[in-house]
Amino acid sequence: MIRKIIQLYWYEKTDTTQEHRTFRKSFARLKKHGFSGMKERLEKDYTRLKQDIIAHSLVTKKYSTFITRFFFTFIFILLALYFLVIKSELYESQTALMVRDLSPSTPDTSLGLALLGAGSGSQLQDSMVVEEYILSPEIFFKLDEKFHLVQHYKSDALDFIERLPEDATTEDELKFYRKRVHVEYDETSGILHISYAHTNPQTAQKILEYMIIQVENQLNEFNREKSKKQLKFIETEYEKNKKKLKESIAKIEEYQNKHLLLDPSTQATSSSEMIASLEATLTQKKIELATKESYFNENNYEVQALKNEIKEIEQTIESKKKALSGNGESRLNKVLFEYEQLKLELDFNTEVYKNALIQLESIKLDVLKEAKTLSIVSKPNLPDGYTYPNKPKVFITIVIVMLLLYGIFSMLSAIIRDHKE
Repeated sequence: MIRKIIQLYWYEKTDTTQEHRTFRKSFARLKKHGFSGMKERLEKDYTRLKQDIIAHSLVTKKYSTFITRFFFTFIFILLALYFLVIKSELYESQTALMVRDLSPSTPDTSLGLALLGAGSGSQLQDSMVVEEYILSPEIFFKLDEKFHLVQHYKSDALDFIERLPEDATTEDELKFYRKRVHVEYDETSGILHISYAHTNPQTAQKILEYMIIQVENQLNEFNREKSKKQLKFIETEYEKNKKKLKESIAKIEEYQNKHLLLDPSTQATSSSEMIASLEATLTQKKIELATKESYFNENNYEVQALKNEIKEIEQTIESKKKALSGNGESRLNKVLFEYEQLKLELDFNTEVYKNALIQLESIKLDVLKEAKTLSIVSKPNLPDGYTYPNKPKVFITIVIVMLLLYGIFSMLSAIIRDHKE
């Protein structure tokens, strides 16, 4: 009915000889004859309009254009009103930081990345861990406990479209939180950029400061957990090596007691020196015997005494050589080789035990120390103006989008009308 009233009004405007009485006439009919009477008389007027085919076609086309423009104008006003007036203004606090590893660095492992202009492999991995942790449910629950984020997301501080419904699930709350936080890692500089948006600038800054503390604690907690596992393994190996060392000491002690030798190598050296000394004495005695035989009788007392002395020295040398390297089980060279084998085993177990002890003390320090730290490049700032929405940008975007949609719709409508005609 409204469409018919408007079309009749436009039809009357085409006739300049008559007064435009459509609205007044319809209002008077409504008062006098009621809604049904007004509608009946309006239909009669509209029937006369339809009889004028050209005029009816023009006002119908004009009405279609009017409705299209009215619709797009209405949508534009609604969108502009929401984004420029109603939508909640968010203040974004920003910070930039770098993850530093305090443990001794290994240059070889990061050489390739350094040549490519990127941060070290450890730094990249730590930064990715930080990014995942910031977006994780774990830190969200901590932030919610301290700053009541879920309560804020459902409160009147946010506009009716933006805020979460009262029956929102945990997944919805976490998704909403992730819309507010932004993490970006610059691989070239190794700097991690973090920002958080909130309706209150002071709260946004405090949330970011608290987040940095939690991230640093969590990084070191990861390192401590890793060190604890390593410590457990090293303690087991340490006990094994300690037991082996004690067994090696017991074996070598038992062997020394069995052969009544403190150090067979010393005994072998002493025996060799004694044999060399006896051989030198034997040579001297043989020379002396040859000299005396040249001018004494063979049965001379001195000649016989020298012969007996030489024989005793030769027997002594023979027995010493047999003791040093003979066929018996207690020969000194066999004892020496067995002793050296036991000593090598003892030295090896001692070295392994020493290394295990060093590693054990090193891992104990790793468990206690702070291995990672966050170097703050720029502290969380206190925003002095809202960041979202960017009202000039949003307004221009709405204008451009609505004009494009209106142009496309008008073109399609014109094509459809041409086909109908």
